[in-house]
Amino acid sequence: MRRLLVLGWVLIHAGRDGWEKLGEFHGPATCQQVRDADVANDVQREIGSVLANQPVDNPMRQEAYARAERRITSQYRCEWQAN
Repeated sequence: MRRLLVLGWVLIHAGRDGWEKLGEFHGPATCQQVRDADVANDVQREIGSVLANQPVDNPMRQEAYARAERRITSQYRCEWQAN
């Protein structure tokens, strides 16, 4: 019964929030690694090639990266079920 309630809640809220399932992974560590890589790729695309090609210690690049990373990270999440 509890699983049905949770599933119903997820279905109702997932449609409203626009979540989309991107893949299935064997555990939380794998999902987190894939999530981190996807966030990094999206951040690089968002800050643009000019800033992305600047040295990592460039303050403008750091600021743009941090701002984009905060926003993009909130768009990804990992879920798994314990067996």
